[in-house]
Amino acid sequence: MFLAQPDSRPPCIPEFDVAVVGRSFASLRAAVRLRNELHLSVLEIDTATSASYDEIDNRWDLRCDREVVARAKFVVDGDGHVPLKGRDDNTFDASDLTAHGFPNLFRPVHTTRTDSVGYTVRCIGHMRSHGHDYVERRLHTPIADDDYPELSFDRPVPPMWVG
Repeated sequence: MFLAQPDSRPPCIPEFDVAVVGRSFASLRAAVRLRNELHLSVLEIDTATSASYDEIDNRWDLRCDREVVARAKFVVDGDGHVPLKGRDDNTFDASDLTAHGFPNLFRPVHTTRTDSVGYTVRCIGHMRSHGHDYVERRLHTPIADDDYPELSFDRPVPPMWVG
């Protein structure tokens, strides 16, 4: 006879293609378009207290207080009020749609770009159609005829690999 041992594994954390954080007209539009046009699994969460990027798993951890409640490949920050932690303690200007050091993050509120929600949806759609799973703003925009010259779709090379 075997006695059941208590399960010591941590609880399963749900994972989504996209987490839309905060509540605004832009976040509602983004969630609907990402579901309807790209058929992605979308979590709408307006109770998140922070989000941080995990470079090992290439996912965003969404927290309510100190507990991770969900993970997502992409984050769409819908109102700009949730503290975000990207790579290397980089900062995020409130008027930027994307920023260096914040992979797979779009902030379509408070930007100067017209139709920032459309840009977000088109960029994620472009990534899916070209097999990319990572996007980050470049430090310097090259002169190119690319659809998204301001963005890099390649992960940075870890410093320990540079010789």
